Amino acid sequence: MIQKVTHRQMVLIIMLLSLTGTLLQPHAQAIFYAEQHAYLSYVPVVLIMFASMYMLSRVQRRFPDKDLFESMVDRFPFLGRVAGFMYIAFFFFVFARDIRLTGDYVSITLLETTPISIIAFSLLVMAVFIVRGGLGSLIGMVELYVALFLVNSFIVPFMLIQQVNLDNLKPYFDIDLAGVGKGSWYIFSFYGEMIALPFVVRGKDFRVKSVLSGTIVTALMLMLIVIETIVSIGVPIASRLVYPSYELARQLQISDFLDRFDLALAAATLPCTITKIAFDLYLVCWGLKRMIPKVSGKVLTGPIALLGFVGGFWFFRNAVQLNRFTLEWTWIAIVFEVLFPIVLFLFLRPRKKEKQHAPNSGSGELASRGKPEEEEQKQEQASNESGHSEGNSEEKSCEKSADKSKDNKGKTSHGSGNLQPS
Repeated sequence: MIQKVTHRQMVLIIMLLSLTGTLLQPHAQAIFYAEQHAYLSYVPVVLIMFASMYMLSRVQRRFPDKDLFESMVDRFPFLGRVAGFMYIAFFFFVFARDIRLTGDYVSITLLETTPISIIAFSLLVMAVFIVRGGLGSLIGMVELYVALFLVNSFIVPFMLIQQVNLDNLKPYFDIDLAGVGKGSWYIFSFYGEMIALPFVVRGKDFRVKSVLSGTIVTALMLMLIVIETIVSIGVPIASRLVYPSYELARQLQISDFLDRFDLALAAATLPCTITKIAFDLYLVCWGLKRMIPKVSGKVLTGPIALLGFVGGFWFFRNAVQLNRFTLEWTWIAIVFEVLFPIVLFLFLRPRKKEKQHAPNSGSGELASRGKPEEEEQKQEQASNESGHSEGNSEEKSCEKSADKSKDNKGKTSHGSGNLQPS
């Protein structure tokens, strides 16, 4: 049974899916092309993703008690499974990429002497235990750690007052539209991962209001982080960093004796990233269970996690290759985050209800019941005519009419027994 998801939980899950990956990697690439107006790169991304999520919400309204996996399989058994397996492969690649991305991030910024394989495997073990708890444990962690991240995000701007230089945003109105478009291209694939939500949420819980609130709040948070990065670090430096968000955290200084506030931010950011990895793993296992009903999702958790661990090191040799792959990955993400929602919105509709066939079946039963009654009436008329022709006296006619009435009663009771619905 699919767990019920509230409006607040929907907003927080959208923030988790879109914020964690975007915060780590593509901001530097967006700043490199859009420069001081990199925050404007989120405007076209938000519009496109809200349109895609709105179309999926309309599809989900047609199937209120089912998630998107189940809706596709029930409506189109073959093509629905093909589309479902394609989405499973897409999110499996996202799962493997997130493992490698988070492992590189922790290895470069926090644990420089620890092998990346040990870091990634530790993250994987935590994700497996979270997934085995089901969707309820995932939602509980989302409500805890995303809320903690929001609190830190509102505190950070007040700590950056000494490092803020508004001259880094000049010229304010000289906007390079081509650069902004390129920045949107790099951000889109990470921000659009909110497309995973309708695959685990049933239609009656997938509301447009929640989608609109989640997309807008997430975009505003990321735009604020980009502006903070530009005004505190500057465009020339921020555009050449691998993890500009980490460098932004290093700029925070509460006093002279506490200059590693980035550890406190990492304590709030890393649990969100681990929860995002667990959500990717849960989605893959849940999709396989929907495509193959006899398969147990809990049994698949361990093998799928190990396969994703191996795939993360097989797909990407180092962090530089992972960073450069964002350019090509957007082409693939557009298919699943834009084109498929349009196709599902146009063609994924429920079958005609069986109630439309009920009047036809009822008329057929009435017709079948009417035929024996007509035959009985004909037999009665024939028997009456034969009785009047043969009988001359009143006594004989009375006796024959009595016998005929008895026979008719026997015939009607026998016919009504045969016409009872099976």
